[in-house]
Amino acid sequence: MRYCSQCHRLTAGEPLYCAHCGATYDAKLCPARHLNHRNAQVCSQCGSRDLSTPAPKIPLWLRPVLFLLALAPGVLLVLLLVVVVMAMLQQIATNGQIQAQLIVLLILLALLWWIYIHIPKFIRNGLRSLWQSKKKDKH
Repeated sequence: MRYCSQCHRLTAGEPLYCAHCGATYDAKLCPARHLNHRNAQVCSQCGSRDLSTPAPKIPLWLRPVLFLLALAPGVLLVLLLVVVVMAMLQQIATNGQIQAQLIVLLILLALLWWIYIHIPKFIRNGLRSLWQSKKKDKH
């Protein structure tokens, strides 16, 4: 997300110029869209003197604010995830029905694992080869 210091609007992504006013961000573009330094007088690639006007530099105090604004959605999602996980753990800790279902599930998984490790090796290898050939067929 980029902030245009000319029109004071935000543009999503990492664009070369503002979608609202057309000012370039800290660079000059020639008509062929070659990227040049903001102090350039001619294009370094094609030699054109017709360069865009970059937006004014962003004030130093505004940079941390914009950085925190860009982090805000991620931080909010992490906080929401923590709240949901805490609510789930609280339900598991206080609901006897959920605890019983989890115990049954764990016993079933342990039984399946015990059966798997006690079947003969040639059967396990056969099951593995069936699984791997299905994966290869999908690709």
